[in-house]
Amino acid sequence: MAKFASLYEAMEAKDGLAEAEIRYRLLAEVFEDEPKLRAQLNPALDKAKETIERLRALGGKQQSGKDSASGKVVAFDADRFRKSG
Repeated sequence: MAKFASLYEAMEAKDGLAEAEIRYRLLAEVFEDEPKLRAQLNPALDKAKETIERLRALGGKQQSGKDSASGKVVAFDADRFRKSG
């Protein structure tokens, strides 16, 4: 994983894992500095942590609108949705 100096750089590079890690780090810093915002930051921290875990489990690969198993776009098959009776 490449290290980025800012969240913007990670977003531009389309590195989802680095982006999630930077978001988590930024939220954690605010969490520690502003105790009164902790209730508002907890859901965002949890979401960032889940995203990091999911992306690490996938090996840092980006998911797209394509079929993730083969990397190819799947053609629409209308016969699958027709009633058989």
